[in-house]
Amino acid sequence: MKRIFLISTSLEESFKLKNISDDENSYSLGLGYLHSVIEMAGYSIKTRNYNTSDEFKSLDDIKEEITSFDPDYLLMQVFTMNRVTSYKVLRIAKDLKKDIKIIIGGVHATIMHKQMLNNFDIDYIVLGEGEKTIIELLMALDKNEDTSKIKGISYKRNGEVVKTEERELVENLDELPFPRHGLFITPKRKMACILTSRGCPFKCSFCCLHTISKRVYRKRSVANIIEEIEYLLRNFKNIDSIQIADDTFTLDMQRVNDFCKEIIRRDIKARFSCSARIKPSSQEMFELMERAGFVSIGFGLETGSKRLLASIHKNITQEDTKETFNTLRSIKKISITLYMMLGFPGESEETIRETINFLKKLYKIRKFGVYGISILWVYPNTEVYDLMKEKGAIDDDYWLTDKGVPYYTAEHSFDDLLRLRVKMTMGIHAIKGKTYFVLKGTEYLFKSPVSSVKKLVHLFRK
Repeated sequence: MKRIFLISTSLEESFKLKNISDDENSYSLGLGYLHSVIEMAGYSIKTRNYNTSDEFKSLDDIKEEITSFDPDYLLMQVFTMNRVTSYKVLRIAKDLKKDIKIIIGGVHATIMHKQMLNNFDIDYIVLGEGEKTIIELLMALDKNEDTSKIKGISYKRNGEVVKTEERELVENLDELPFPRHGLFITPKRKMACILTSRGCPFKCSFCCLHTISKRVYRKRSVANIIEEIEYLLRNFKNIDSIQIADDTFTLDMQRVNDFCKEIIRRDIKARFSCSARIKPSSQEMFELMERAGFVSIGFGLETGSKRLLASIHKNITQEDTKETFNTLRSIKKISITLYMMLGFPGESEETIRETINFLKKLYKIRKFGVYGISILWVYPNTEVYDLMKEKGAIDDDYWLTDKGVPYYTAEHSFDDLLRLRVKMTMGIHAIKGKTYFVLKGTEYLFKSPVSSVKKLVHLFRK
């Protein structure tokens, strides 16, 4: 039986959640799905997710696993935010075992497949969704068969990069086995993660996930989702919360309504959380979600500037947001979180003030929290990356360096972006009243006095 070592390497420090344990964090459903299909195909597979691990410790562990487990294949999930550690693994893997076959996949690997094949000793890259492709590829390699007819792969032949015919997306998501949750659920973990759909039909200027999903939205059936939830609650007695990891869970409101009605009908007891778009929304949907046990919804608003909302192609407006918040007025048991970002092309002191003022209006309609404020990161195959290249601030060679995922600094320096983030953060704290503002400021001061002083310096620099 051939042995497979499936891994995702350590993320950059900026992407690791601080003050939260692995048992409280979400886990890699991508690895879980791949593990399930590979195991079902009859392989001996060991899977490790090192995303939240210390880089040096994880590299030592990977070396030990390759030596002791002696895998025939090393499979790696490569994202832009873990590419640096992934490169280090690629440089050492074949030194540890010369005949190991290296196959990689993931968003960054798909986008930059030519660059990676030309610079690293990689046997194959799986492009896009990998569940079907990886099994066909492994079986062909086991039988020493020609791989040129396998859809959705890239490799080198006679020194040239070859890309085969594009693989179709998985249309019927119900046909996939459930991800191997047991890889990640420990006795201390209370939250399980599920994915009920794939793809997003929108084209936000900063998102590269369309590289995999082609902006095609596909949904699992309600019956299939309920079956997975009941499996989780039956087999992992410590689980009492389910995080729905979809980017756009509420995109199909009728499906959400049907899902909630079935949860209520079966009297399934769990706490649900999800991310959602500002629209579509309805009073009926939110009321059913509340009755079904949803306790939190996160909305990706990003900015409160009318102009920036249009320029980043969020396909939402201030009016849409106010309308959704009005429908949430009577929904008391669900907490609302907004995900905010700054540093978009065209960001300015004025757009920051507009965002703060808009959030004040929203808070009067319906209270919410803000999950930090991200500075715009730049990923390949996005509109903002193309703008950075046009301005001469970056080129494709950047992705071969050991530098972290870059911020959009084509218009503002990083120091200016930090200053704007401090201004927005203080403005949001002030929305909740003077007492909260003072308490929050005092908390920051005592927790990290040096950092607090630096933030004030950034704020008043201009």
